[in-house]
Amino acid sequence: MERQPGGSIQRAGASTAARLLHYWWPVALGWSVSLVVGRATGLPLSSAGRGVLLLSIWAAYSFDRLMDATPGGLSRGLAASLWAGFATAAAGILVLLPRLPIGTLALLLLLSVAGLGYRRVKGYPLVKAVLVPGVWTWAGIALPLADGSWIGWRALVHPVSVPLFLLISAGTLLCDVNDVDRDREQGVRSLPVQVGVARTLALAAMLAAAGVLVAFRLARIGLALDGILLVLLSGCRPLLARETWGPLAVDMVLTVPGLLILAHLV
Repeated sequence: MERQPGGSIQRAGASTAARLLHYWWPVALGWSVSLVVGRATGLPLSSAGRGVLLLSIWAAYSFDRLMDATPGGLSRGLAASLWAGFATAAAGILVLLPRLPIGTLALLLLLSVAGLGYRRVKGYPLVKAVLVPGVWTWAGIALPLADGSWIGWRALVHPVSVPLFLLISAGTLLCDVNDVDRDREQGVRSLPVQVGVARTLALAAMLAAAGVLVAFRLARIGLALDGILLVLLSGCRPLLARETWGPLAVDMVLTVPGLLILAHLV
C-alpha cells in the first residue's frame, strides 16, 4: 500500500476492516438462524452440521467477493484476507464432512450446485430474490439439524421455515438497493432495476410485515421483532443506499433473533 499524506493509510485500514465486517457478517447471521431453529424445533443441533453451515457461508461469501471484484477493486490486504478466509473455511468443511449423514451430504452437494449456478442465472428477473432466501432458509434449517433425511426435507417442512423465508427475502431486497447502479451497469435485472427502488422497498416492507404476522402466530417473538425492525429499516433509504453500511445494517438486523435468544430475552 502506498503511503499517502493525511493519514490515508489509517483510513484505508478502517475501510478494509469495515468491508470485511460486511463481507463476513453473514456468518453471524447463520449462527443466529441456527439458534432460532434450535429454539423453534426443540431438537438438538448437530455441531458438525452447524459448523459446516457457518464455514460454508464464510467460504461462499469470501469467494463471491473475490470473483465479483473488478481489477484493482480490492486492496492487496483485503484480497489476501478473503483468500485466507476461503481457504480456512474450506479446510474446516473437509474436516467436518465425514461426521455428516449421507442425506445431509446430498443436501450440501445440492446447495453447492445452486451456489455455483447462481453466478450464471442471477441476471434473470427475481432469481436473486427467490434463490438466495430459499438457499439460506433450506441450509439454515437442515444443516444445523442434520437429521439424516434426504436433502433435509424433514427439517425444511417445519413451520419456522415460513417466517425465516419471508424475513430473509425482505432482507435480500433491502440489500439490492445498494447494488442497483452496479446491477444496472452489469445487466443484472434485479428487482430495483426492474421496478425501481421505491417499489422494491415497499415490497420488502410487505414481506417483512407478513413475516411478523406468521411469527406472532407461531409465538416466535424474536422473529416478529426482527420483522418489525426490517419494516422500519425499509424506510431508511439513505442508509440502505450507502456502500458497505447499508447491507451491513440489514444483516445486523437479521441477526437480532439469535442475540435475543443468547441474552435469554425470548
